[in-house]
Amino acid sequence: MKRADSHPGRRPALGPAPASRRTPPRGVASLVVVLLLFFLTALVAVYTSRNMIFEQRTSANQYRSTQAFEAAEAGLNWALAQLNGGRIDASCRPSASASDVSFRARYIETIDARGDITLKTLPGSTDPPLAACVFDPDPAVNDWRCDCPGTTAPTLPTVASAGAKPMFRIRFEYLPAPSTRRDVIRIVSAGCTRADAACLAQNPTAPAGDAMAVLTHVVTLRSGMSTVPTAALTARGNVDGGTGALQLINTDPASNGMTIHAGGTPSGNLQLTSLPGTPPEESTGTGDSRLAGFASGQRMFSSRFGMSAAMHQAQPGAVRLDCSAGCNAAQVNGAARDNPGKAIWLDGNLDVDGDIGAAPTGGSLAASELAASRPLLLLVTGTTTLTSGTVHGMIYGRAANWDRGAGTTEVRGALVAEGNFGGSGSQRIVYDPALLAELRTRSGTFVRVPGGWKDF
Repeated sequence: MKRADSHPGRRPALGPAPASRRTPPRGVASLVVVLLLFFLTALVAVYTSRNMIFEQRTSANQYRSTQAFEAAEAGLNWALAQLNGGRIDASCRPSASASDVSFRARYIETIDARGDITLKTLPGSTDPPLAACVFDPDPAVNDWRCDCPGTTAPTLPTVASAGAKPMFRIRFEYLPAPSTRRDVIRIVSAGCTRADAACLAQNPTAPAGDAMAVLTHVVTLRSGMSTVPTAALTARGNVDGGTGALQLINTDPASNGMTIHAGGTPSGNLQLTSLPGTPPEESTGTGDSRLAGFASGQRMFSSRFGMSAAMHQAQPGAVRLDCSAGCNAAQVNGAARDNPGKAIWLDGNLDVDGDIGAAPTGGSLAASELAASRPLLLLVTGTTTLTSGTVHGMIYGRAANWDRGAGTTEVRGALVAEGNFGGSGSQRIVYDPALLAELRTRSGTFVRVPGGWKDF
């Protein structure tokens, strides 16, 4: 018998569904964890990439900065070497052409008797001329291409090779105020990581995205003859006029008209001319114990030049000739033509068989080089035979016994002998203070001044 519903018209309540029919969410928690881990991994990756990008940029900046610094340093060394070099063409390459002048003469107008330097300026401007070099990375070249116009603005040398092309720009200037010194100058080298007109300007700037470094160094001319002789003839030993007529002339009041300065004694046929009213015998300073007291020629050399003979030979401002088979006037003049402003060492004997050097005419260094109107500083390790012609300059003889020969040469400047001086010729030696002053101030080596380097 069926039970009647106690609540007619009302649906009966449903019971729970069977377990086989339930669909609860599955893996939601795992998905959340995975997404969280993925997010954290992404953050770590982004942070790591950020550090890597930062390190890459830092490394690239450091590379460019170092490259610019090294280019500027190369420019300083290059400019100093060029100041002590010989004749060059407009591409800064060595030249044997008589129409070319040295790098020194391209950028320095003149050096006066006090040693003060006058820098060149561009026509119609107070700006100095510039020099520029670009590195060519072509394996067949692997060298710098340069431009040294001297009187006009330089142009960037064309480099078609692929790869990095750093450059440097050189400018010469005086020390800034309050300094008023003119016997020193400053080399300003601007190095850039890419050849660009912005780096070539008088006031250079770094090209966009590249680096620039500016280095400076103060330099001065170290004279090739630090002490000027005070007599027409100086000898550590004896002076023998021989049977000829050795004329010694000095009418310079600043040197007291001294004709002979010797550590030994004079003899032979000597004809002395000094200041008006001065007896000839009073114009000599012989028997000088200081000169005679030099134990060797090396000590006398150091007292005259302020350095040893070996150091003097090795300096950039000196050129050496192999005269083991003897040298003559033509060879000396050829070396002087290609190496203006340098002392000339002759390793062997010299025969003066013609004119050597020329009287100074003053004016600019370039005009002097083009006209070949320069006195010469000659250092001879052997014997110099004065055969004929005129020598403008100073001859320093290192022979223990210098036999001047029996010629008729005239020397305008001075003679210095490390040992005895003799011979039987009829030579004429005229003391020339202006010529010796030019040798002292215009010949020599440009050197760095200690403490003059700056990289800021």
